[in-house]
Amino acid sequence: MAKYDEISSTERLLDLIRDDNKSEHSPSNTSSQGAIGHRLKKLLSIPVTFKKVISVGLDLGHDDLKIIKIQRVSEYKFKMLEFDRIPFDPDISRESPQFHQFLKPILANFCGHPNSAEIWCTTSSARVETRQIRIPKVNSRLIPNSVYWSYQRISAFNEKDILFDFEILGDVEEDDKAKIDVMAYTAPKSEIKDLKDLFSKTGFPLTGISIVPFAFQSLLRTGRIKTAEAHISSLYIGRDWSRIDIFSEGFLVLSRGIKAGVKTMLEALRSEIEGNLFELSIARSPTKDTTRIRAIKKKLKHELEQARQLFFGESHDPPPNAPQERKRLLKEDRLFKMILPALERLVQQVERTLRHFAMQYENVTVGKIYISSGMEPHKRILEYIGKELGVATETLDPFVENPSFISLVPVPETASERSSYVPSMGMALSRNGLTPNFLHTYKDKKKVVNIQRINRGVFAGFLLLVALCVGVSFWQDGQVKARELKLLELRQQLDGFAVRVDKKLILKLVNETQIKFREVREIGEKYFSVAVISEITDLTPVNVRLLSILTQVNNQPGRKKATEKGTVILDGIVQGNRLVLESTLAGYLMELRNSPLFDHPTISKKSFERIENKDGLRFTARLNRI
Repeated sequence: MAKYDEISSTERLLDLIRDDNKSEHSPSNTSSQGAIGHRLKKLLSIPVTFKKVISVGLDLGHDDLKIIKIQRVSEYKFKMLEFDRIPFDPDISRESPQFHQFLKPILANFCGHPNSAEIWCTTSSARVETRQIRIPKVNSRLIPNSVYWSYQRISAFNEKDILFDFEILGDVEEDDKAKIDVMAYTAPKSEIKDLKDLFSKTGFPLTGISIVPFAFQSLLRTGRIKTAEAHISSLYIGRDWSRIDIFSEGFLVLSRGIKAGVKTMLEALRSEIEGNLFELSIARSPTKDTTRIRAIKKKLKHELEQARQLFFGESHDPPPNAPQERKRLLKEDRLFKMILPALERLVQQVERTLRHFAMQYENVTVGKIYISSGMEPHKRILEYIGKELGVATETLDPFVENPSFISLVPVPETASERSSYVPSMGMALSRNGLTPNFLHTYKDKKKVVNIQRINRGVFAGFLLLVALCVGVSFWQDGQVKARELKLLELRQQLDGFAVRVDKKLILKLVNETQIKFREVREIGEKYFSVAVISEITDLTPVNVRLLSILTQVNNQPGRKKATEKGTVILDGIVQGNRLVLESTLAGYLMELRNSPLFDHPTISKKSFERIENKDGLRFTARLNRI
């Protein structure tokens, strides 16, 4: 397992140039139902980003963990940074702390910081039910409800325990009516929650959870699997079971589990070899010899191991010597006949699935079957499957390098090991909008759309505000220029005036100014008393009651009016709570002191009195007029 070396800035620039010059991805042949146009729009509508995202795909198997780290350079260009297969004890419970301790350092080694990579993981598809349904053509806002109730009519489920989601395949016509094909699926919430909690406890939360058929779909949509056939199939031969998935134009349209796998074929081998050995032993020695029985069991185990290695081992290279080759071929023929009944049952189930697909899609046939397995089935098994089905078969290799996929580390040597990484590779290439995600259902997508609408509204409002500010700025700039032009004209006019100033003119202006000043002063003296009373009235609060206002005039020689200076004497009562009477009076004096008409107000006398059955503070204040 090798580590990823940092990409230089020059290489990044070259990558962007190559991506810009890359030809646009084109889809395959048209389908018989006219849904390809919509599907192409859906695929091409996936947002393209040149941001290099790191994603990690995990396939959590029965006794091992396969993990791949991918750097997404562009929409259809990837770099594989590292991969690994880590075995573990299958008897360890996923909920036990021991399993968390096993998983955490692996994720830390691959991901580094918890937020530095998107982590996708497979979940078992045994209890995931997928159904393709067809609904009437309705408004996009009504599609979720239409799909939900259509699925409930076909296969009712409890939404509290079952997660429901769907993916739109495209528009079709049926009986001259427009309809929509949808792939809907359900999964137990408990399994999804357990897997999500498992990774959350390690400190590396999952970005997505999906099943192997959707991982294969991601390989198709990202161009990792390139095929000219419009309809292809993926056959996974597992240890205890197998699965047949059919894809049309990159969309999963049919998925079925088959209760037959490598274990079924090995059981057939065991039964045949065990029966033959015991019959031979009884013929040679009918006695119950325990030593011979132990020897027979040992030989049986050896024969089974040889048969397993021969048909499901890692290498089938022929031996260099001709006699050994003939001996091997004879043994292969004998063993192949033993597993043939189990293999026939598997082929029959696949054939029924393909026939059902052809009936549903107006005799559309599958052009190729991609076979993958955790083991490496013998080439005779693969040839037999293709021959019986009449369809071209190919062992799937997710590590095939091309200009759009570069591996920075050496890939696995054997075909079986490379094929076993199909689920983890598909998960590493997955992302929302491309791969159905059990952690991001149609409800979550609706929330994202609403948030995007709000963001677009805010952004539009921001642009409108910017446009308004720019408009106001241009308008103000025009106003400034107009006033500058007016100022220039006034200055030119001022420069044109030639005013002659002499002593008589200045004395005349002074005299006119003095006359106007006296007139203003006489008006002020005339209404000064009214201003004093108005000022006192405005400054007196509601809880201060004035009993009298007296004015003492100070006659000053040389003045024409005697009312220019004097003292105002206020006699009043402050009413209210006895505890705040003093503070209220002090505040009243402060207001009078701040008045521009009075100077240095003082209290000459004050006393507490009972007036009208209420407490009051009687006071006498003196105000010097300015």
